[in-house]
Amino acid sequence: MKFMKNLSLTVALLATIVLARADEKSAIAAIEKLGGRVLYVAKDSKEYNVTITKNLFSKEKGFTAADAKLLAELVNAVEISFQHPDTDDSWVTPIKGLGKLKRLHLEKTKVTDKALDTVGAIGSLEYLNLYNTAVTDGGLIKLNNLKKLKTLYLWQTKVTEAKAKGFQESMAKAGNKDLAINLGVDKDFKSVNTVARLKKQRAASTQAAKEAAAKAAKAEAEKYAAIKEPKFEKDILPVFKQSCVKCHGKEKPKGKFRLDTFAELQKGVDGEPVITAKKPDESSLYELINLPVSDEARMPKKGDSLSKPVIDLVRRWIEQGAKQK
Repeated sequence: MKFMKNLSLTVALLATIVLARADEKSAIAAIEKLGGRVLYVAKDSKEYNVTITKNLFSKEKGFTAADAKLLAELVNAVEISFQHPDTDDSWVTPIKGLGKLKRLHLEKTKVTDKALDTVGAIGSLEYLNLYNTAVTDGGLIKLNNLKKLKTLYLWQTKVTEAKAKGFQESMAKAGNKDLAINLGVDKDFKSVNTVARLKKQRAASTQAAKEAAAKAAKAEAEKYAAIKEPKFEKDILPVFKQSCVKCHGKEKPKGKFRLDTFAELQKGVDGEPVITAKKPDESSLYELINLPVSDEARMPKKGDSLSKPVIDLVRRWIEQGAKQK
């Protein structure tokens, strides 16, 4: 008897499933006949996306409010897009029981806060577009149970910025830290998790930049420290070309002072030498490059100041007689 009872229950269940699938297929066929589009997400998949449009070209009557009841049969729909100008709150009511629905487009429709009574009960929703609808601050509270909601478009609605931010904060406190809200071009409120991730990435990037700079500085220091007996042509001129010759080269040298050749350097400024061999502290060139960063007279004026390893190299060159080769 128990076996027969279980068998009867199984048969009844299978019959229900077959009937449900038949109703779903009939609903899909009817929607397509009325101008709607149904596209399966992948080959052999049971899930599909639905677009409700106004049939402008078929002789058949287009989709109307009376046909909205067909939507209740779309149990495997994962996305529904209402692109019909007559869409209002009553069209949304039938989708309340669709447990697989993840994405819902209601933009540019006539829906109001009343439709959100239905929408707020679809716990599987991850994306909701209410752009250019009549929803208000009061409607947001109806979406509190959408724990999986990740994207909410509220641009050109009657929802205020303060309420949108408050709603996002309350959802985060309730556990949904993935919700991002768009209220306009310059009002894109990233989710709490996204903000935290970006902050972490920036911190990591900053740290990596610091480490790279420190590594480069160390390599530079080692490079110049290894030059025990610097010469102008081989060691000093490359430094001047990189940092000084732009202003003190052949083309319009500032102060008529050039550093692009040893001969020009020897001419100094207005006949006065800028280098005193073996006496760096009496050499005006060394004095200028060694001034504090805050001093306006420090050279070079444009671009980065010479690093300490480079300044030390110049000092060592002067101490050893400021030789050309």
